[in-house]
Amino acid sequence: MPTSTRRLDADPEIPAINNTRLRRFLTLLALKTTARLFRRQGACIPISKRLLVKSDSFVHLAEAATMKFIADNTTIPVPKVWCSFTHNGRVYIVMERIQGDPIPRGWGSRSKVSQEKLLAQLKPMIQELRSLQPRPGSGVESCTGGSLFDCRMPRPNGRRFGPFKTIQEFHLWLRGGLQPSEVEIPKLATQEDWDDVKDMANKQDGPWPRPVFTHGDLNPTNILVRGDEVVGIIDWEFSGWYPHYWEYTSAWCTHILLTEWQDLLSIFLEPFPEELRMERTRQRWWGEF
Repeated sequence: MPTSTRRLDADPEIPAINNTRLRRFLTLLALKTTARLFRRQGACIPISKRLLVKSDSFVHLAEAATMKFIADNTTIPVPKVWCSFTHNGRVYIVMERIQGDPIPRGWGSRSKVSQEKLLAQLKPMIQELRSLQPRPGSGVESCTGGSLFDCRMPRPNGRRFGPFKTIQEFHLWLRGGLQPSEVEIPKLATQEDWDDVKDMANKQDGPWPRPVFTHGDLNPTNILVRGDEVVGIIDWEFSGWYPHYWEYTSAWCTHILLTEWQDLLSIFLEPFPEELRMERTRQRWWGEF
């Protein structure tokens, strides 16, 4: 499988946020004491009613940098980062614990008007996200110009991947370097399958508009609401500069069993049916879905 044009060990150094000795001490102390009073939620460990710590083997300083980037440049509600640092090779992100419920909770009991109010708030947030301007020469990369993370990606050489100078390089990596014109049809594939793969490759290798900033995981559980207000978009670890269709196809394909959510996506995300077909072909042969 080809790699991107820059090595992962060439990632730009990402500065920690408010990385003081006192904050590091207080964070590590809280994880041993007050954290016992709260229920852990995956990589997120509440340490008080207002703060939680995100720390796991996959957590990266880029996520904290992303939340600060979004907070500084948009009005999208994201957790405020209290501090971020690395200790003994492990990343710790201390952030605001937004008080709200995931949007699916109680969705069925909401009135149609209430549901529409919430979805209507998401559209301008996504538009604001897509209006952010990449740095000149940016490709498919994190907000800091470095590598990316997505647990849904096949990762034979490690958890993180990229960065890529161009969208075409990213696409080539996604399909394992395959050039359909250079190989014969595999024995396990039908002619129709192979035609789909060739159509996908031709589309991937064609011209593309500039990358847009993308959350990358608009799982409904990552959208927090309180009453009829969207109060938080969380879990930015998959985010970065991606092709313009990536937000839509990732949200659609990731939640393939949540047909109701798929139907709602077009209310706040621009649909890309051709790119969705392209992505479904890729994921059939190279994805994990």
